Formats: sequence, C-alpha cells, structure tokens
Amino acid sequence: MPNLVGVWDPKSEEGQILKVLSTQLHRVRTPGVVTKEYISVHPGFGAALSDPGILDNGAQPARTADGRLSLLFDGELYNAGELRHRFRKVLPRDAVSTPELCLLLILAQGEDVIRLFNGLFCLTIYDRAERRLKLMSDRYGFRPLFYAQKDGALYFGSELKALCIADKSARQFDEIGTLELFCYGAPFQERTWLRGYMRLEPATILTVEQSGSRKRRYWSYKYQENAPHLDQPTYFTLFGTLLDRAVERCMDGSHRIGILLSGGYDSRSVAAAIRKHYLPIPAFTFGHSESRDVRFAAELSERLGLDHAALTDRGPYLYPYCSSIVWRTEGMLPFANTTSIRFHPLMKEKMDVFLTGVLAEFGGSHTWPQLLVARSRRSAIRAIFDHILGGRLAEVRRIFDPIFFERTFEGLRARFDESFANVENDHPLNVADCWNVIHLQPRSTYQAPSIDRPLFEARAPHMDTELVDFLLTIPPYARLEQRVYKKMIAYRFPEIRDIPCTNSGRPIDPHFASEYTKMLVSYAGAKTLGPVRKLFHRPIPLGREFRDLNDDFREEPELVHKVLRPLLDSGVYPSSIFNRRAIEEVVDEHYQKNGRHDNILALMISLGLAAKFFLHEDLSSLPGSTFQP
Repeated sequence: MPNLVGVWDPKSEEGQILKVLSTQLHRVRTPGVVTKEYISVHPGFGAALSDPGILDNGAQPARTADGRLSLLFDGELYNAGELRHRFRKVLPRDAVSTPELCLLLILAQGEDVIRLFNGLFCLTIYDRAERRLKLMSDRYGFRPLFYAQKDGALYFGSELKALCIADKSARQFDEIGTLELFCYGAPFQERTWLRGYMRLEPATILTVEQSGSRKRRYWSYKYQENAPHLDQPTYFTLFGTLLDRAVERCMDGSHRIGILLSGGYDSRSVAAAIRKHYLPIPAFTFGHSESRDVRFAAELSERLGLDHAALTDRGPYLYPYCSSIVWRTEGMLPFANTTSIRFHPLMKEKMDVFLTGVLAEFGGSHTWPQLLVARSRRSAIRAIFDHILGGRLAEVRRIFDPIFFERTFEGLRARFDESFANVENDHPLNVADCWNVIHLQPRSTYQAPSIDRPLFEARAPHMDTELVDFLLTIPPYARLEQRVYKKMIAYRFPEIRDIPCTNSGRPIDPHFASEYTKMLVSYAGAKTLGPVRKLFHRPIPLGREFRDLNDDFREEPELVHKVLRPLLDSGVYPSSIFNRRAIEEVVDEHYQKNGRHDNILALMISLGLAAKFFLHEDLSSLPGSTFQP
C-alpha cells in the first residue's frame, strides 16, 4: 500500500515544510523496498506519497490547470471506468488517471460525489489560495489515516510514526485510549493510545483551515429497515450475483493476484467467485498442518483450482519478530495476531495483491443469547457491552493501577454509550451489526493489512459498494446466524458445500432449523464440558484456532526475559497507569502455573515496544531489515 505523509502549518515556509516531509518519508521507508516518492510542497503545507508501484495510479499529485488545487490519492477505485463513462460529459476526452478523475469529479460535482467512489482509499485535497486542507476516508475507513493537531499545525500520515517524527512536542499516553486498547483489543472510535493522535473515521471529511477545523460524515452505514422484504431465493441469488461482480472488479489490473484463504465462509466465498480463466492463482493459509484452516483450505483449493501453499513453520515466531511487527502495527493491536510477517518474502515471490474476505459481516448477524432476547435498542446496547467487555474487565482491571481504573472507567463507559449515536437503526440485530462495522472492525481487522504496506496491496470484495448497498436491505430474520450468506454459498457454489467450515467443523447447512439446532447443542455441550476440562486440566479444543497462543508464549520465555521485563524496568509503562506487581503476578501465573493470559501479554508487549519506539524514540531493538537510521 502507498504511504501518505504530510503537514499543514500556515506559519512555516516552504523550506521548513520540505524538511518535515523529508523526515517523515525517511521514517516510513522500508529497507530493500523501492518506491516512487511524489511530493507536493507549498508555503504552509506539504504532502508526499511513497508509492511501491503496485497500483496503476500514475504520477501524483493531480492538479488543476491553475495549480490552485492539488490531490494525493492513497488507494484505488474499483469503478473508475464506470465513473468515467457516467460523467463523460464533464470530463476531458483524454484519458485521466484515477487521482485526476477524483479531483475533476469533486470540482464538477462537489465533494459529496465521493459517495459514488467504489473502492478502498483515503485522499488529501489542498487549496493553495485558501490554505485549506481536506482529508477524506472511504466508507469504511479501511486504509488507516492518522492526524494530530499541535500548536496550530496538523500532521497526518498513513502511519503513526510519520506524525511522531514530525511532532516535536512531548508525547504522552492517552489514558482512555490505553484502557480501551486493553478492553477491546484495539483502540476505539477515533482515539489511539497516543494523546491527541486520532484516526480519521469512516466516511469522514476533515477540513482544516486557519479559522479552525471541522468534520462531517458523507455516508451513514445503516440497514434499510423499510426496504421491501424479498423471499430467501431472491436474497441469496442477488447476493451471489453481486459478489461475482465485486470479485471481478478486484481481479482488474496487471499485477499478480493471490488470496489469503482460510477455511471460513468469507475467503472461501471470494475464492469460489473467481472466474475460471484467472486460475490458478496462489492461495496462502497460515497454521500448523493439522489445523482446520490448513486442512479445509487445501480441500477448497483442490476443488476450485487454486495453487495452495500452507505456511506451517512451527519454529519460534513470537520473540524473533515482535519488534518488527510492532514497528509496522504501532501498538494498535496485539502483535501476536499479525505474525504473518515472517512469511511475507515467500508470499511476495508469487503475488503483489491479495484478496481478503474482510468485512463479510455485512452478510450476516453474529448472535449470542443476551442479544437474541433483547427487545429494545437500549437492551441491545447493554447486551453488546456485556458481551464485548464483560469477560475481559476482571483481567484488564487487574493490570491497571486501581485509582487509574476507577478514574477512567466511567469515561470508557460513557464513550461506549456515545458510540451508538452514529448507529441509526433500532432493531437489536441491526444495532449490533452496525456498531460492529462502524467501531470494532476499523480498529482491528483494517489495521492488520497495514503490516503488509511495503510489499502488498489488499482488496476486499465484500466491501464493494454495490454489494454492500444490497446487503443493507436484508432484514434481520434473513441474516440471523448468516442465514442468507450460507444459502448463497451452498447453492451458488455447490462444489464446496460439503467442505466443513473452520468455525463449526461441519459442512455448510443451508437449512436454518437443523443448522441452528446443532449449533445450540454444540454451544450447550461446550459450556457443560468447559468446567470439567478445567477441573481435570484437560486442554481446550482449538476449534478454529490454528494454534494455542498460551502454549506458544510459554515456549518462548524470551518474550518475558528479553522484552517485557526490560520494558518494565525501563519505565515505559507509567506507574500512574499500570500496576507492575499485578503484571508480574500475571506473568508468573502464565509461565509457572499454566495460566491463559496470552492476550494481555501480547498487548503489554505491543504497547511497551510502541511506547519505546514512538514516545521515547529508542529504535535500538529494530533489525536493520525493518528500519535503517
């Protein structure tokens, strides 16, 4: 993915701006990766794009004929050709690049034309005459774009490190952002763990000028509760047809395309929709050789004609790579969730663009008992809070200073309640699905592709605008436990219907009554056997997991001796926030008493290394292959 950096500072001369940009570009470079660097500099403003050349966007920035407006574009549009045809009367006859197309359409139709852009992108527009900057995100905020306003200036970039190196003021932990990181597993809403460092929210236009700044949303993610109800065959037939069109859009271009394939519904539906004349394409699956993902993905690949590779290296993979991973993911999620970095050179030999099943949540509701019995919006919100945070709070509370936790928890709870202001639906299942897509997905699932930024481009067919607009008309009863989604796969792709799904271990059953009965029996059995397994110290079945992270942490004690404890000793975890004695107790329980604290340990290491890199500018533990001073 291209890397966008920039600064808006009306007080600075052009030379000062260029110096800041040069520093930002150096900080985001990856050794051994060749990129083109496009730079736009004016008095008071500068932006640059480090482009590895995977996408065919051409030279940037796009400019108006008089040079007043300039645009930098990070990402791609799947419907650029359709837009050129639709607006051919207001566009020049000569072919225009995607960035030029975006600028011309915004000039001709107004900035709300961005609602018609089908793709994953973020962009900047600068008005030199007015000294006005606009930052725009796509519908889902898929591509990270961070910004920080400090002392009358605004710094922005695809990565936090581009802001940190430009911001010379003292940086601090964001207290509520830090608590949210541990409660949700990723920072929540617009906040990050760094005070004043924000992430541009989905479907948002941020305008910055000398009179101040303002944000507005240009599109709302909501289910159309008044849409006409159709029968089941119509829903799953249209779903399949639109998914086919979405995948076809994602196969465009001259670069090598592969797919990240698991045994779940999401990536298998994308793989099955790839038209035969594109095959074979490479498919990669992570996990040990006996995991469900690897076994089921291998079967899927054989049926569909994919060139499958199981990435099954079982050697040490946490300690050797944790610093490199955190340098890329910047403490925004547990480093242990993105360990694929060790396979990237191998994957790069076969592909430049990977397809992903990200955000197939549009196709179905994930439910739990408390949500099913909710009868109002308010009761749904309570059920979501209990489900997402209820099981984590005791462990999270333990590692924080008690005074800090009590002081900040009410703020966290208030922000949770406030987060539903952007959820415009009332049906409990619609409320839950909207909240998940708006607030949880952009902070975890979307952050993961940023680890592949130097080498790969990501495409997500399930986020296609045309497909999503249709899925938002499907009523809750048809989405319950992905009802329509499963029928679509079973009837449109019967050749893979009998291959079990990683989640359940069973073939796809399009008949809701029988499938749901089996699911409830399985759930009840797991709840009954759980205490028995714990009593007799029996291992918990892996289910869809391709590893037991708790055991993997224990097999690499260097994570404690060479990473976590040195970080604790260095003081990167403020005593006003964290309870060191409790952290030591958690470590002892995990390593000496077979505790299950992998998530807390991964978050502690991720945040500690991120603080070392971005608060204290200590890059001594980074290998030269990751960053060269």
